[in-house]
Amino acid sequence: MKLARDTLLNLVGLGTPLLLALVLMPQLVLGLGAERFGLLTLVWAVTSYFGLFDLGLSRALTQRLAQVLALKQQEDVGPLVSTALAMMGLMGLLGGLLMLVMAPFATHWIRQLTLPDEAVSATVVMGLTLPFIVVTAGLRGMLEACHAFRALNAIRLPMGLWTFAGPWLLMRLNGPDLLGLTLALAAGRLVGFVAHLVCAWHLLPDWRGRLRWQWRWVRPMLVSGGWLTLSNVVSPFMGYVDRFVIGATVSAAAVAAYATPQELITKLWIIPGALTAVLFPAFAARAHGRAADAWRMFHEAVGLLFWVLWPITLGLALFAHELLARWIDADFAARSGPVLQVFCIGILVNCLAHVPLTWLQGRGAFRAPALLHLAELPLFLVLLWGLCSRWGLMGAALAWLLRMVVDAAGMFWLACRDGGTLPVRRVGGLALSLLPFAACLVASLPARGALWVLVAAVSAWAARRSLQRWRQDVA
Repeated sequence: MKLARDTLLNLVGLGTPLLLALVLMPQLVLGLGAERFGLLTLVWAVTSYFGLFDLGLSRALTQRLAQVLALKQQEDVGPLVSTALAMMGLMGLLGGLLMLVMAPFATHWIRQLTLPDEAVSATVVMGLTLPFIVVTAGLRGMLEACHAFRALNAIRLPMGLWTFAGPWLLMRLNGPDLLGLTLALAAGRLVGFVAHLVCAWHLLPDWRGRLRWQWRWVRPMLVSGGWLTLSNVVSPFMGYVDRFVIGATVSAAAVAAYATPQELITKLWIIPGALTAVLFPAFAARAHGRAADAWRMFHEAVGLLFWVLWPITLGLALFAHELLARWIDADFAARSGPVLQVFCIGILVNCLAHVPLTWLQGRGAFRAPALLHLAELPLFLVLLWGLCSRWGLMGAALAWLLRMVVDAAGMFWLACRDGGTLPVRRVGGLALSLLPFAACLVASLPARGALWVLVAAVSAWAARRSLQRWRQDVA
């Protein structure tokens, strides 16, 4: 049950800040004004994107360290960790310098900007903080390799809350000053860096006294990190390019009708994210000699994810129009409701694909998923442009759904090729589970409600049984 407990801790650590964001975002918008709030979101986005300067080394470090610890090669802990963190620190420094150089020029790309000095100052502050952000990702990877999810979420939760509470508090105390808000965010990241460093120092005593650069770790870390970086660049690009295509083929106003339900449904990614963060070091530790145990964990994880997500996605699909009409308005629901229903099917399939992706990366097969994403890119772009030009928002949604299905099928095929089999009954069960989504089109409101209650009851029972089997297999 340790895996289930750690998954729950991750859900709390990842999900609670989102709940706070729902409360504070409207106040930040009103208090800061449209321009300052827009700049604040750009600061968040740029910092997250420049986090790619870790070149995938944080996840590669988790995978390598989990294997080293599983094989009890204690003498390798210090050189591996210090080499990886030094590489990440260098990458973060280069990224920070790039932000500092680009800061004065980036403001010229933003139209109708009336606060260029605040924008430049905020970018400079986050550029100076970026090396610590990148190294923190490596320290987090070390804690994940040690399965120290209690300590990790004890840090993650206040850091996530501060991301929204910090700017809100500074706004209330000091007014709408973008520089002050950015300093608050930077201070939170620095405190998080120190907290991660202290935890890693105490949990890995074999790290102490053995801090030295070792060239033999450089090439394997760069190779693994390079393939991860390719996936981390291509996959998010495919996740956002549909909005630009809609803007080019339909209208800018149509982007909001498409992006709003997409942003809503993709928040469900925190569920597989919480689970796979726990599975990744477990798969890596079992890569040598315990493949059968890992494959049982694989099956139970897929089953558990399905039973948790099926009632959620089905409920959103069945009541998409009613939810959007109450949240925004009836006109918006009429336009975005069918799109949300398509997204619900796609996100269910996509969340299940997180497990085979984690399996492959945990066992060190970083190359195959990256090549799959690279192969999907041109096909998706052609399909997206064609369907969007013909059917507008629904065409873009269908292209997104087809990509989710193809990606999931590819990931499961790669995982099965790596050493296991996927029972036919699971594939058939997934196909049959999609039939209730058809009720979105024909069933009355009471019938939809009764159908959802039935599915929720079956899913709760099945999820409980899956957890019991998981306890027997991996406790």
